[in-house]
Amino acid sequence: MRVISATNRQLDKLIADGTFREDLYYRLNVVPVRIPALRKRSEDVRALATYFLKEFCARNNFRPKEIDEEVLPILERHGWPGNVRELRNTIERMAILTTGNRITVESLPVEIRLSPSSLTAGLQETRDAAERDRIAQVLGQTGGNVSGAARLLGIERTNLHKRIRALGLSREK
Repeated sequence: MRVISATNRQLDKLIADGTFREDLYYRLNVVPVRIPALRKRSEDVRALATYFLKEFCARNNFRPKEIDEEVLPILERHGWPGNVRELRNTIERMAILTTGNRITVESLPVEIRLSPSSLTAGLQETRDAAERDRIAQVLGQTGGNVSGAARLLGIERTNLHKRIRALGLSREK
């Protein structure tokens, strides 16, 4: 018989505290395999996510689904405090809730889609960030033309100039 076990505890400290039996530790610790947490090996997220999605769809008789390329960098940036189990649950959740055959950015849970800083930001910071993104997008569409951007945004040109300065944007073409 072979026993494979895993723990997130420091067994040597538990032995020192007397809360884990030393003889059991040495019986189990024949071939230790140390695997870093998923947050320390983000390069594995892509392969694991793809595997979990394929395996989940096959096991539950779902039509095969694929993960859009834009989703993978977002998954790789996430800290995964729940480690591989959290990734697996997230993939299953997206597979269940996505009606089509593609997992898109919109399929991502909001806590993963949003950056950690945006989750802790106040309302004003969130508004400013959204306004900054929208103004930059429209300025890009108009080639930096403030009058054209103001028309598209439905605001006065002078007000747009003020917002551009206040938000620290540039009018680069």
